[in-house]
Amino acid sequence: MRSALVVGCGYSGMRLAGRLLELGYGVVGTTRDESRAAELRGAGIEAFVGDLADRESLRRVVRQDLELVVYLVPPQREAIDPLEGVLAAVGGARLQAFLYASSTAVYGDRGGDWVDEMTSVNPSGAAALRHRAEVRVVGSVGSENIPARVCRITGIYGPGRTLRRALESGDYVLIREYDTWVNRIHVDDLTSGLIAAWQRGVNGEVYNFVDDEPHRASEFAFMAADLHGLSRPDWVGIDEATERLGEQRLRRKLDDKRVRNRRLREDLGVHLRYPTFREGLPAAVAEEREGE
Repeated sequence: MRSALVVGCGYSGMRLAGRLLELGYGVVGTTRDESRAAELRGAGIEAFVGDLADRESLRRVVRQDLELVVYLVPPQREAIDPLEGVLAAVGGARLQAFLYASSTAVYGDRGGDWVDEMTSVNPSGAAALRHRAEVRVVGSVGSENIPARVCRITGIYGPGRTLRRALESGDYVLIREYDTWVNRIHVDDLTSGLIAAWQRGVNGEVYNFVDDEPHRASEFAFMAADLHGLSRPDWVGIDEATERLGEQRLRRKLDDKRVRNRRLREDLGVHLRYPTFREGLPAAVAEEREGE
């Protein structure tokens, strides 16, 4: 049986693994959590529980029939980055694609301007780690002959990720005078995009994974609150937001840019099921309720 490896099989990885199983692939998913491993096995996914930095252990899940690796683990500040071990372990496999999940955060704050894959990056903090990993992955195309593509992914929403808990707890706030432009993608469209990047992507290329329409942060939050029958989030001043959110979360909230997805649509041929959150968010809330 042809096989695929999903490194970091969490929310998006589980959705992707389900699609790969439907395509007839055997799927191995990695996790550090034994309870998550049980969930993977229950879904028909072979679970690898262990340290991704352990290259000998990793080699046990690299089969001769391995065609696809999707790396969904966030960058690590540890001395030994798991990415290095994974690249080394799959270097001898006859892969069709190695997909590295990066983030549109590498573009930095653009004051609401448009960006695309040709825009220079301006990363800081965790985004800087993402970009260093991107450089390593793209370099592997030439140095180790790994068929790698970089997928810069925006904020993911879907069933279970509809702001419900944050709105119920009052943890979600909007910042006065900073109703920023944000970008999102439904988890099902993300999955379709990753499969397209595998099947039609070009080695060494970068692709933005966003839907068709950037929107103001308040638009998504207000619709989420209304769909859940909850109070709309409070507007707070920048000082209160700094105190409540902390530096890292505040930086993400103030990140203001509009991201184009032309390569996703034209080069990869992805037809989005949910072109905007106006179609996707109600569908996600409905699916969330069905699962309760």
